[in-house]
Amino acid sequence: MNYIKIGDRKIGKNFPCYTIAEAGANHDGDINKAKKLVDGAVLGKADSIKFQTYKASELVTKKAPKYWDDGNSNETQFDVFNKLDSLTNDNWHEIFEYAKKKNITCFSTPFDNNSVELLYSIGVPAFKIASADITDIPLIKLIASKQLPIFISTGMANSNEINEAIHAIEDRGNHDIVIMHCITSYPTEPEDANLAMISSLEKQFPEYVIGFSDHTLGTLVAVYSTFFGANCVEKHFTYDNSLTISPDHRLSLNPLQFQELVKQLRLAEICHGNSVRTLIDAESKAIKFARRSLVSTKKIPKNSTISEDMIGIKRPGTGIPPKFYDKILGSKAIRDIPEEEPITWEDLDHYDEK
Repeated sequence: MNYIKIGDRKIGKNFPCYTIAEAGANHDGDINKAKKLVDGAVLGKADSIKFQTYKASELVTKKAPKYWDDGNSNETQFDVFNKLDSLTNDNWHEIFEYAKKKNITCFSTPFDNNSVELLYSIGVPAFKIASADITDIPLIKLIASKQLPIFISTGMANSNEINEAIHAIEDRGNHDIVIMHCITSYPTEPEDANLAMISSLEKQFPEYVIGFSDHTLGTLVAVYSTFFGANCVEKHFTYDNSLTISPDHRLSLNPLQFQELVKQLRLAEICHGNSVRTLIDAESKAIKFARRSLVSTKKIPKNSTISEDMIGIKRPGTGIPPKFYDKILGSKAIRDIPEEEPITWEDLDHYDEK
């Protein structure tokens, strides 16, 4: 069964591309901003909104350097994350209740055991495992043990590391997995997006849904990912790009941009089609009138023997196809055929031999 289900929404090959508005920590540690992010995701027509739940003291040492460039080289990772982790457990309960009232799926990425237990107690419908934690097997096993669907990003990971993480989830009896291709670079340049990896993951893990966690700017690369097999797209999201506390605001789509992403994804689905060339209704008229057939270039009396000077190849295609040109030479007309008329097999004495 190559799909997972979250609420009443199925995610997989034969279903609309599932969209995740990655709010991350763009709440800036403010519950009112978190609620505005929920409202923005609803306005943006996202299928879901996802946050990140952590405490800086459990995530990173105080001296760990940043791995992204946001123009402030004096800060450590701890400095940044410490400004964004002030939401209390009660705040998280309130945020998830608010999302429920707004009728949008809400889940989060936990970065430590306490956050896993908090989110599970709230009743999240799914978990996300960040690219940076794909080698944190103990955390992955704990998340997997909750028996909820898991989205797992593969940024920075090699094939062995991806396999180990997936096996750790499977070993806990959990097979509701969406594997998200990802490049851990903020922003990711289009030439680094490596969308072909989506096809590779699909071949490597045919039993699981494959998605794309996109860090490029704009919407086009995310849309292109669906042509490589992505059935789920995650994009960083904010309700206001001018906010500055979280470094992700500048990389994020706002509600109107997310609306455009959803519109483009639906268009991509409509035009994707399938790999087998079949006649579609839109071409049926062209089949008749854009193609050519054998036509009379002069009036052909009944019982006349068909010769080259009597026939031409012209539109419409309602007569005998041109490939039978040689076959009808020497046959006889069994009725008077007017000039400039498509010739049919019923006009000739051996039409039943076609």
